[in-house]
Amino acid sequence: MLGANLSRQTLSNWIMATADEFKPVYDLMRENLLKSHYVQADETTVVVVDSKGEDSKAKKYMWLYKTGEPKNPIILYDYQKTRSSSCPKEFLKGFSGILQTDGYAGYNHVENIERLYCLAHIRRKYFDIVSKLKDEALKTSRALIGFNFCEQLYKIEKDLKDNYEGNDDYYKKRYEIRLEKSAPIIEDFITYVDIEIKNALPRSPLGEALEYSRKLLPSFRTFLTDGSIEIDNNASERAIKSFVIGRKNWLLCNTPKGAMASATIYSVVETAKSNGLVVEKYLVYLMDMLCNLQNNDKDTLLKYMPWSKELPEDIFLKNKNLHGKKD
Repeated sequence: MLGANLSRQTLSNWIMATADEFKPVYDLMRENLLKSHYVQADETTVVVVDSKGEDSKAKKYMWLYKTGEPKNPIILYDYQKTRSSSCPKEFLKGFSGILQTDGYAGYNHVENIERLYCLAHIRRKYFDIVSKLKDEALKTSRALIGFNFCEQLYKIEKDLKDNYEGNDDYYKKRYEIRLEKSAPIIEDFITYVDIEIKNALPRSPLGEALEYSRKLLPSFRTFLTDGSIEIDNNASERAIKSFVIGRKNWLLCNTPKGAMASATIYSVVETAKSNGLVVEKYLVYLMDMLCNLQNNDKDTLLKYMPWSKELPEDIFLKNKNLHGKKD
């Protein structure tokens, strides 16, 4: 745009230098995420070139952690060389709340948390079966029963949003109505799985769906204990989608340091977006403020975080009032 001819290496170095400057912001966002009572997590693969300049055959991973509460959302990416359970265990050290994920067992090693699984992943197992059936085969399918349990639970959530979202007592209403309407459905779903799994072929699509449900549904009762938690992990999957879309364009990271820089930059950008900020304006403002910050003073740094009420008005998207700002 300015007519400057910059090499890819120069641009990459600038981005990694910027990521280094953003590290205190990232660390403070993580500190606040660990203080929340509800976190969602997901992970996806990323190709990183090894020290010899060749594509590594071993899969590398970009992990994502997101606060579940809609107020002051925080989205963090964390690059790791493996999908080992040690990755979320280490990243979430100090967190003691509800952790919502898919059924990947690697999250089971996170300490001092209560697991909550994602209904969308359970539903998908049954949908993959019933979506291929027609007419009489669909009507008599035992998988349709499991699918309908999921649909009933989602219908209750939709009605709650349509009728109560935006009200001061929204979470209280969700808690009360879930206990009244969703709890019996969950218990019936668990009973259905316990009965059907005895007769289903273990390696059949239905057998695998029932086994997946058998492992996850009992702890899904956690969903009934707090009106602020969601029925699925879709919000974290949407959050990681930005990285997945970017990956289709840039294909790989040239170095592990570049992958870590990407994690930092993506974290700041996606958290800014989720807090209703104009990303470009916020990044310029943040860099200006960091230049004048002495010793990364935490109290001062809090004023520049994406959820701060002290950010300039022009950084916010129009018609956004996520921080109590005037529209």
